[in-house]
Amino acid sequence: MPAARDRSSSRLLSLVERASPALYASSALVVVLGAVAGFGGLNTVEKPPVARATSGQVVTGKQLDVTIEDAFLADGFDPYFNPEDGNRFLAVRALVTNVSNTPVDKVKDNVLVDGVVGSTGTPQADEVIRIGESSSNPTLQPGVAQEIVLLWEIPASDEESGSEITVHVLDKSLLKGFLFADSWGDPVVTADVSLVLGDRGFDFAKDKAK
Repeated sequence: MPAARDRSSSRLLSLVERASPALYASSALVVVLGAVAGFGGLNTVEKPPVARATSGQVVTGKQLDVTIEDAFLADGFDPYFNPEDGNRFLAVRALVTNVSNTPVDKVKDNVLVDGVVGSTGTPQADEVIRIGESSSNPTLQPGVAQEIVLLWEIPASDEESGSEITVHVLDKSLLKGFLFADSWGDPVVTADVSLVLGDRGFDFAKDKAK
């Protein structure tokens, strides 16, 4: 019986000695990953901070170049756009240039205001107006700079002149179509702009914020 035990020990030792270096490396990696995960190391990778921009600064993108100019409260935008009783417009004025090679007919989700929702309960603006026109949601042609104003209809008590807001500028990626045409989507915040709200009353409707 002692001889049998000795043979078993020798066989086990021989198997251990023949184990490949890859097995040792894999085992060591498992131990290291287990230790890191135990300390929360795999969950501490943070996204890079969003860039800060100022009013008048161009925020470049793959789809649009956006320059946020100012933000203010308004009681109307020409005869065609007026808020409901008890509401006002929060307006963000921007200069946008379509830097893609296709027309852009939707920019409501390229500029958002932190914590502000429109009359439909979504973060997107209720209206996007091209300054100098009375049509909403204008189509932006490639290579052409357009001055627009985005309007959120909000309760008059929600914001007041002199308060600070943060405007998020988003850019999109060109999604290659398989069954359908290519489209722009997956908006991601590329810059934040801090602004102090002004109050233009009905003046904005009269002089188009010039």
